[in-house]
Amino acid sequence: MRRPRAIVVGVGTIGRVHIDALRRNNVEVVSVVASSAKRSAEAAEEFGLPRGDPDLETAIAEAGADVVHICAPNDRHYDLARTALAAGLHVICEKPLTLTAKDAADLRVQAEAGGLVNAVCFNNRFYPLVQEVEARGRADGLGRVFMVRASIVDDSLWTEADSDWRIDPAIGGQSLVTSTTGSHLLDLTSFVIGSRVASLCADFGLMYPDRARPQNGVGGEEIANIMVRYESGALGSLSLSAMAAGHPYRVKFELDASGYGVSWDSERPGELWIGHREKPNEVVIPDGRQMSAGSGRYLDTPGAYREGFSDTFRMFFNRVYRDIARRPEERGEADYPTFAAGHAGLIVHEAIMQSVTEKRWADVDWGEFAL
Repeated sequence: MRRPRAIVVGVGTIGRVHIDALRRNNVEVVSVVASSAKRSAEAAEEFGLPRGDPDLETAIAEAGADVVHICAPNDRHYDLARTALAAGLHVICEKPLTLTAKDAADLRVQAEAGGLVNAVCFNNRFYPLVQEVEARGRADGLGRVFMVRASIVDDSLWTEADSDWRIDPAIGGQSLVTSTTGSHLLDLTSFVIGSRVASLCADFGLMYPDRARPQNGVGGEEIANIMVRYESGALGSLSLSAMAAGHPYRVKFELDASGYGVSWDSERPGELWIGHREKPNEVVIPDGRQMSAGSGRYLDTPGAYREGFSDTFRMFFNRVYRDIARRPEERGEADYPTFAAGHAGLIVHEAIMQSVTEKRWADVDWGEFAL
């Protein structure tokens, strides 16, 4: 069989991660598209690729690809995905899927109508021990989840001199940390406890207003706290910060549940803490001999060898490309986040923005989601 062929749009940090993970999955990267024709050509030479195209339309017309990976800034996701889907190509898009829930719903409908594989890069699901927590929840080992404490922090905007394209609302969207790392955290917590967000109350912090350039006094936040009620009845306390000195990127969650407590930290991804009251606490490592049957399939190596951040993309793409290799009628339910997950995240995000604007609790309107 011919190796699958991919176009990667965007050659920043995450674009490079995509290229590496694709090669490790035996996918042929046939073109890269960057911010200019010159940069595209330079990137193609840097990565040893056959083409660097000036735009996605040219790459689609001439590179003979099957799949488009979108790693460009947020404001370009919608148009790039529509272009790829209209050409009959499968799409894997970085988060957030779009800037609005309406646009995400449109992409979802277009992809499903065309029988095309679609995915959103919520890669944190693919740490083996994150899968272990989700598998234990499905098997009712956790019991009833009472409380979720979770955070994603980094130090990318720690000083006033720090900058990022995401602080421009025309490019990054109406919010900053909430639409970027926040989209990951909301997806991750709902995934591990198996429940959507029902209502929330959010508070944003702008530590350097002159640098953040807020939109209508709302967006551009470097810090956010979100109180959450999940449909299951669990409560959540979610924290986001781009000003956490010493943490280049840290994802952490803790669950209080009737079965036992759980804690996982991406800075120590090979340890899952299990808390008890009447017996010694436990630490589970990513070893198939210790893990649940459902999560052990997310390990490619024996327990002696640890997997990390880049492996989450490798495992994620492995599952997406398995579906791409199948006929539409053979695919079944996806075991990775699709455009539906991206759409869901934007519905919750719009409730967050409503909460911040109106300074009150907001219900998440899932009516639009039933498409």
